[in-house]
Amino acid sequence: MGEHHRFSALQLGRIFVVLAAVAGALLFQKAQLTAMLRPGDTVSIQFSEAHRLRTSVSDVKMAGVDIGVVRSVEDEKGVTTVEVKVDEGVREAMGTAPSARVRPTTLLGGNYYVEIIPGGRSGTFAGTIPVERTELPVELDGVASAFPADARKGVRTGTKALDETLAKDGTRALRELLDSAPSTLRSTDDVLRALQGTRPDRDLATLVEGGENASTVLSSENAHLGETIDSLATTAKVLDARRHDIAEASRTLPSGLDETSTLLDSLDGVLTSLEDTADPARPSVRELSRLLDHADPVLARARPVVKDLRGVLRDARPLITTLIPISRDLDATVDNVRGPVLDRVNGPVIDQLMSPWHGTGEYAGGGADRPLYKETGYMFSNLAQANMMDENGSMISFLPGIGPGSLAGLPISLEQLFGAVANGDR
Repeated sequence: MGEHHRFSALQLGRIFVVLAAVAGALLFQKAQLTAMLRPGDTVSIQFSEAHRLRTSVSDVKMAGVDIGVVRSVEDEKGVTTVEVKVDEGVREAMGTAPSARVRPTTLLGGNYYVEIIPGGRSGTFAGTIPVERTELPVELDGVASAFPADARKGVRTGTKALDETLAKDGTRALRELLDSAPSTLRSTDDVLRALQGTRPDRDLATLVEGGENASTVLSSENAHLGETIDSLATTAKVLDARRHDIAEASRTLPSGLDETSTLLDSLDGVLTSLEDTADPARPSVRELSRLLDHADPVLARARPVVKDLRGVLRDARPLITTLIPISRDLDATVDNVRGPVLDRVNGPVIDQLMSPWHGTGEYAGGGADRPLYKETGYMFSNLAQANMMDENGSMISFLPGIGPGSLAGLPISLEQLFGAVANGDR
């Protein structure tokens, strides 16, 4: 066996110092090493500024649960890009359009962490959360500085007054409130139990899930939500301007509902009658459908006529207005003509006008088979031709002629002789 190598005290001291230095360096870089060796996925988030986020120290949370750590913080062109490392499976729970914000761990600030808020539709997130969907915290001193000096002084005065109130009768009032709290809390317990629904193991979970889905849709449609809110504001202004009219409508609404109820009761009987007549009316309706099909081309051709008829009706309006009193007088005239006048006209006068004229006595055989009204018409027509008028003035036509009946004094006229010969009389 070889001889064992022995270290001197100096060498052992040197080794201890080196190991202590390495261990200290590793402990100093513990956060960086832990963030580097931590498994998971990297997600990039854009903020307007870093706001005290520390690499490998600031946590990343979602719904209050730690899901990762900040790996790097880089500023470029006024935008801070923060890369965070999240656990496996977190990207699937973030949704397609998540948002992020920086939040303090306490009310007074100190340490800060990144909170990721799921948004959009269900699915795996890919890409970068833009600065439009990120927020920075508002510091308490910033909130206080927004108030005027008088307001801050008023808060201090109010706090002091509250302390004095509690020091006097306020403590007794709080004790009385606590004494009456159990009965109120029992009612609150009943309300909370009612909120669980008829199925406590499912209804509340379903309600929360529905609220989550609604919030997801609203967060994915931020632009439309803003437009909707603007429209609601406009609607509210219109309702405020018409509040008196709405109040008047609300006042008259009960009477209107009563009248509507009466009308519906009356309409019930009409609908019953209509139901009874619907079946017999169906054949007529089918025929009416065919009639309308054939009437379409007729109406199309009649449209220009109806269009032109508007002007005719407009021009005829004065005439119709004038005829109204005339029609009243004509009605009285017709009433006077009725009776013996119409009877005489319908009787002997019409018979005489419709009968043919044949001569009698020495004029026997004359005339024609045409009725008297035609002969009368021919006579007036010939008289109209005999009296004519032109550019030279008026004149009377006279056309003499000779016929078989012109010879007078004979025992028989030539017309009668020729008629007897033609008829074979001897």
